[in-house]
Amino acid sequence: MANEWYYAVEGASIGPISQTEFDSLVRGGTIRADTLVWQEGMEDWLPHSRAGVSSGPDELAAPAQAYGKDDPAREDANTFTGALKDGFARYVDFGTRSTRPQYWWWTLWMVLISFGASLLDITLGLGELGPLNSLVSLATLLPSIAVGIRRLHDIGRAGWWLLIVLVPVVGWIVLIVFLCTKTQVEQNQWGPKPRQ
Repeated sequence: MANEWYYAVEGASIGPISQTEFDSLVRGGTIRADTLVWQEGMEDWLPHSRAGVSSGPDELAAPAQAYGKDDPAREDANTFTGALKDGFARYVDFGTRSTRPQYWWWTLWMVLISFGASLLDITLGLGELGPLNSLVSLATLLPSIAVGIRRLHDIGRAGWWLLIVLVPVVGWIVLIVFLCTKTQVEQNQWGPKPRQ
């Protein structure tokens, strides 16, 4: 039925639910602006804010408020284990913000996981860049790009600045400075100030 909706929570599809139930979940905050939703007739899953769904008169119209009043990150996203969960939970979120702790904890996780995969490949006699390390790199590529783009959004820069790494040496230095820059204290076009 065309009025039935599906929504995704941490990679799991939930539904079908009726339009009334859907609107209730939106009002209750279960379905937020960044929650992926789908309905028959749509080509692909879209964030609720871009799905063209009217949630009533309370819907925010300003682009700077498109992600609602709440930070889409997990409550524990600024912690060591929370950053890993948040990175995978928002692996295709290229439109919001991530704080310095979220980015740098995620980066530390990626270094540790890559080191562990390389060590296991060497132990199994598969070489330093064996199949396990390649699989880990492939599985974490998209979430790592998403976290990096969200981090740039957090300081008020477009995600395209991530491509500055293509400039030898200077590009890496500039990007590291950007990634270490303090969070913008005010709301910007990518959403409200994230939780600290």
